[in-house]
Amino acid sequence: MANITRIIAAIAMGLVLFTSIYGDGVFDWIQYDRFDEIDARFRAVNGGTCRSRSKDQMVMRPDVVSQLPVYNQMLSRVWYANRTALIHLHNMALNRAFFYSYILQRMNDSASFSKQPNWLYYYFSSAADVNANPSMLNGSAFYFDNDCHYPNWFITVPFNRTLRLFAPKAFRWDDYRDPDNLLREPTRTVVKVNDLGAGTFKNYTHPGYKMNTWHKTWLPDVTGDKDSLTKFTYHVGIKRSNKTGQFMTKTYESFAFFGPSMPGANEKDPTMLPVQWTAPYFDCGGSNKWVVSAVSPVVDYMPRYSNYTHLRRQRIIGLIVMDIDFNKIDFNACGVSPGNPGPSYLSGIDKCKKTTSCKHIQGFGLKRGGYKCVCKAGTKYPWNLDPGFLGSEIEQATELEYKQGFQCEPTN
Repeated sequence: MANITRIIAAIAMGLVLFTSIYGDGVFDWIQYDRFDEIDARFRAVNGGTCRSRSKDQMVMRPDVVSQLPVYNQMLSRVWYANRTALIHLHNMALNRAFFYSYILQRMNDSASFSKQPNWLYYYFSSAADVNANPSMLNGSAFYFDNDCHYPNWFITVPFNRTLRLFAPKAFRWDDYRDPDNLLREPTRTVVKVNDLGAGTFKNYTHPGYKMNTWHKTWLPDVTGDKDSLTKFTYHVGIKRSNKTGQFMTKTYESFAFFGPSMPGANEKDPTMLPVQWTAPYFDCGGSNKWVVSAVSPVVDYMPRYSNYTHLRRQRIIGLIVMDIDFNKIDFNACGVSPGNPGPSYLSGIDKCKKTTSCKHIQGFGLKRGGYKCVCKAGTKYPWNLDPGFLGSEIEQATELEYKQGFQCEPTN
């Protein structure tokens, strides 16, 4: 009888321990949602595992980032402060595309081949883009298409021959391990520059290449059926000066060149825009970060060095690709509304109660809590609370705190 009593007592004790270990926790009220799905994909890939991952695992849904700048809506649409960095990224990509289109076409003759940008110029130019924007740009690159780069200034290469691939890319490098970095914190002042077209298994134009989500935007440009829509003619006038306030000539030196498109305000086809955006993707082998890229085309005559222009064609010879860290881009957790137009995969994941309305707070990036819950009309805050229930506090609340708080009281 005593043994049976001991067995029953042991079983009861085991049930108590099982209940205490596997019982409901104070944070179990927070359910798995769309943010957890994106966060899991974000954390699953890193620089050490990306090469073994499939391409689908390194690219996210395109609607994860919303309210992307659109070229022909810049002046007719309201852009919020949390999209300032994306607008700057958009303009930087377009600026570099115009610059290289002009330079390459302006020096498209035998007399000026030695003045063309050399490799060092491409490297320094990309590094300058990143260094000049420490809080916005993560990377800057110029990807040439197959056999479109002429290194005629390189005397060891036969004249008027092309390189198969050339892609100078500069990206921000974490220097927290440098011996002179005593705080062991990234200073965002170190940039690494690579030629991503050099070496084996580096054909970024191949469909099997994992990190070329930007390639299909315009390349390869092998047909001319849309040349009048994707390449526009621009005229530029230049006065040269070698003294302050004095010009060498009285008239402008005019030059016409082809550059990215300039669509009207009614153009709805995104492929006709001069700047296109990629979905968030993991930059494996480069910065080894999740990035979003703005892409703009560079136009040149192909083949180069010919007086028979009618036998040549203005062709997209490469792409300017500007990167920004994905985790630095704000998302609006509030529901879709005039101030938060869709499509947006992360909209509506806020935890505001029915007596409150959701308001976005900028600066959180890819983190929870970037919102506050404000009282609706006809309700008021509790007397002991400063206005606004912060989303960062709601996301950390226990189940009891959430049930008993974060709601407004009806007014008398």
